[in-house]
Amino acid sequence: MDKVLVLNSDYTPLNVTDLRRGFILVSKGKAEIVKEDTKKIVTTIGEFVRPLIIRLVNYVRFRRGGIKVGRRRIFKRDGYKCGYCGSNRNLTIDHIIPKSKGGDNSWTNLVTCCNRCNNTKDNKTLEESQMKLKVIPYEPTIFSAVISEDVEKIWNNFKNNWN
Repeated sequence: MDKVLVLNSDYTPLNVTDLRRGFILVSKGKAEIVKEDTKKIVTTIGEFVRPLIIRLVNYVRFRRGGIKVGRRRIFKRDGYKCGYCGSNRNLTIDHIIPKSKGGDNSWTNLVTCCNRCNNTKDNKTLEESQMKLKVIPYEPTIFSAVISEDVEKIWNNFKNNWN
């Protein structure tokens, strides 16, 4: 696994970063390792601890902006299947409420859709097109499999051992 969970100095989760960035934060003294992997990072210089969870030394004030919406993330969230018929061929993205009718590019308004269903729904709402969604669109968290499949397991293990 090449993902590292970053905790604020008060142990609240901030984000998930890659192994390289997590290692750099630890080596510069900006973070400390809370949980390490059994495997080591082996280089020509020597062996180093591979962090799984790190905690920042100084508190970072932040504002939750949510996870950015992306085409690949929408597909992954919906399991690479059409939200209307369940097909996994010729996938695209559909706005549940069309942009022309006030819909936006948010997690809860976008769904994976096949070309056939997208053409059938066209520029209509669900009621107008008489179509029903098989999935409920949701906004993932930093622990969701949409972001990293292993991070949720690491966080749950950490929480269970912490309490």
